[in-house]
Amino acid sequence: MRFQGRSIDPIALWSDYVDFPANMSVGEHDEFLPLVQCPNPDHHTEKRHFQINVDKPLVHCFAGCGISGTYEHAISMIEGIKPREARKQILKHSRVGGVQKKRRRTTAVATISPDQLFYDRYIPPFGMEYLQSRGITAETIAKFEVGWSNEERRIVIPVNDSRGRTRLLCRRAVREKDQPKYLYTEGVERNSLLYGIGQIDLGMIQSFGIILVEGSIDTWVMHQKGFPVTVGILGSKLSEIQAKTIANLRPKKIYCMFDADGSGISATYSAINLLSRIPIRVVRYSKGYTDPGSLVKCETEQVERMIRRAVSRVEFHKIARELQAQSSNTKERISVG
Repeated sequence: MRFQGRSIDPIALWSDYVDFPANMSVGEHDEFLPLVQCPNPDHHTEKRHFQINVDKPLVHCFAGCGISGTYEHAISMIEGIKPREARKQILKHSRVGGVQKKRRRTTAVATISPDQLFYDRYIPPFGMEYLQSRGITAETIAKFEVGWSNEERRIVIPVNDSRGRTRLLCRRAVREKDQPKYLYTEGVERNSLLYGIGQIDLGMIQSFGIILVEGSIDTWVMHQKGFPVTVGILGSKLSEIQAKTIANLRPKKIYCMFDADGSGISATYSAINLLSRIPIRVVRYSKGYTDPGSLVKCETEQVERMIRRAVSRVEFHKIARELQAQSSNTKERISVG
């Protein structure tokens, strides 16, 4: 398809906004893609009303939500941006001066069925006791829509994308005997998402920065401490997809606040390497604390001091070498990813 003199890939473009049916096939002479759920954030429906034209940059919602028209108009409504910015989004999927090739029969990546993403929002006393023992408040439980799996007797944590759509479920064990500690919905790579990105304060990210932690509970605690710019990488290594998402947020700074152990050091190095164009600071924990989850009983003012005293990447390299050379009895530990 041609858009402003360039050849664009409509499927790649709209994959950022809609979930295409599993095993979707698109032939060379097809004019429209299969109907999908409307991506208009103000159109609350699970029905497939939305049609995408792949010969002309046009879309149409048969439910009449107002999104119908040009690609530019639709993306302006979806993103809440000006038409000029929408055009930039579209042109990201273009080849300058390229000759449009014939469409090959394409198979879309399989999507997760709604049944796999269903969970019970009611948490029984057994589950609530565990959350309370970790210092998690009822407000946080509601904010992050935490639920329960009665069959597995695990806390259920929905992992959403930047538009608030649930992409996978994390089921966290509350009993020591239940291993592994975390179970994830199959079919989606967890390191393609940033946990808590739907609950962050975008204004603060551009004025203050973004805090990176490892897991969901770390994210909850930091939000409770008054840092709604915290996201979890759901593991011990930042992925290229996550790094790209962070860069697109344009944070003033990045604060690495990972666990104070060997895997944390490794993860901090991965963040430094993947986000080298953004100022990075590494948070040092005060004595007695080893990760964000352990800060739940720490005074907010003390957490603020730790963040203010975060070291540069150069200083981190020196301290990391010292830590790696010392025993586990180190008196002061470093927060790493």
